[in-house]
Parts: sequence; structure tokens; C-alpha cells
Amino acid sequence: MAKGDVSIAYNPYNSLPTLTCLVEDYTTSSDTQILAGEPVKLSAAGGNNVVHLATGDPEYGTDIVFGIAASDDTATTTVDGTVKVYAPLPGIIYKCKATTPANLATGVVYDCVTFDLTGTTYTVDEDEGSDEKVHGLRIVDYDAVTGDVFFEIKGCVTRYDDLV
Repeated sequence: MAKGDVSIAYNPYNSLPTLTCLVEDYTTSSDTQILAGEPVKLSAAGGNNVVHLATGDPEYGTDIVFGIAASDDTATTTVDGTVKVYAPLPGIIYKCKATTPANLATGVVYDCVTFDLTGTTYTVDEDEGSDEKVHGLRIVDYDAVTGDVFFEIKGCVTRYDDLV
């Protein structure tokens, strides 16, 4: 995976809380090291560990986003570890490259989309088409010059769900 794919563009809070999450060893989890700036979710329903989001994540009713990694995880191929994760609180705006920067135009603003993971790079898949009832990222702005997408993580796909 690639370090720093997702960053925080706007934080309305005085400080941004982090959570310490469990990471299962890479052999058991079939995952790779979580690096700072990568989005993570609960491994499975009833699971106790976080893993990377995949292409097409997050989706409502399927994924529980725990946030964006604030540190690299400490797990190995044989030993469980931890990772610090920025809590996905309402009002935080994130930044990530678009899957197809040439498609950035006014029509994508407020679309609900997901991540694309191609190789080791996360992008926001503005090509996917908006699905308000399923997709967990809402585009709020873009920069066509840099290819950046600014987005929120919808509360319905986070661990806070109906609490916000």
C-alpha cells in the first residue's frame, strides 16, 4: 500500500482524537501493513481487528469504517500489533486523488462514491456513479488542477453510525 494516500484537509475540532486499534498478524488476516494515510475498517462483523478498505468500500450495511491510519501498524507476519487511527468524526474533510482526474467537474460535487485501490494506491472513484443509499464517501469539492477530491466519510458507514 502507499503511505499518505488520504489526508485530512479540514479539521473543525481543536484536536483530532485517535483510536488505538488491533491489527491481526498478516498471515492470519491475509492483509499487508497498514501505513499512515490509509483507510481502515473493521475486519468483519463481530471482528476485533482493522484491515484496509478494498476497492468499492465503504458501503452502507457492509463496512464499518474506523478511520484513516495516523501511524503505521506494528504487526508482523506472525505477531499481532496495533495502529493509531484518526476517528472519522462529522465535519472532517479528507483529501485524496481522483481515480480519473480529467473527470473532475461540477457534476461530481455531492456525489456518494467509494474508494478504488489499484495496485498500492487509493483514489476516490468519482467514475463509479453516485449511490446515496450504498456508497460511504460524499464528495464536497475538488481541485481539477491537482486532481484532488475533497470528501466526507458518511456517518452511516462509521462506527458511530446513528450516534451522529
